[in-house]
Amino acid sequence: MFTCVALEPAGDCAELVCIGDDSDVVTTADIGEELRRDWEVWVPKQRASLQPVNGKTLVDLPTYFDSGQPQRMPATSVRVFDTEVILTAEGEWEWTFEPGVKRNFDVPGSKYDDPNPQVAYTYETAGPRVVELTTTWWGRFRVGGFGPYDIENPATQGPQRLDLQVVESGPVLGR
Repeated sequence: MFTCVALEPAGDCAELVCIGDDSDVVTTADIGEELRRDWEVWVPKQRASLQPVNGKTLVDLPTYFDSGQPQRMPATSVRVFDTEVILTAEGEWEWTFEPGVKRNFDVPGSKYDDPNPQVAYTYETAGPRVVELTTTWWGRFRVGGFGPYDIENPATQGPQRLDLQVVESGPVLGR
């Protein structure tokens, strides 16, 4: 058995005095190491979509892509070594629109009604395409009043694949 008492913080650090068996003490380094192993289970899942929604788009018109994820993961309380840890993360998105065309974004996506759409691509030729999305999350954590501490290894999701058919527009006769 052990007892730990945190003394008044001094700047970014606090003195922690523990009495008992050292093997029972969990440090922030221990928590950080455990988070690095598998922390992607807590980040928002990819739910990639595109507009137009039917999986078809026209040559020479922009197609909009969205990861279905927030730009920042809301503060999430998780348990590590029976200790409450507050986890946050910011995402980066890599879209492969067609072979040889990769673009990185710090926003999760765009839609038709966005006033300043950023995640869009205009295809110049018709044909099938496979679009790929890879999300990289950079995380930080807090334990009690201590932190934030960076999680050294990012959580990577994907690639998630979207099938897309690029078609030429043609004349339509109507009544």
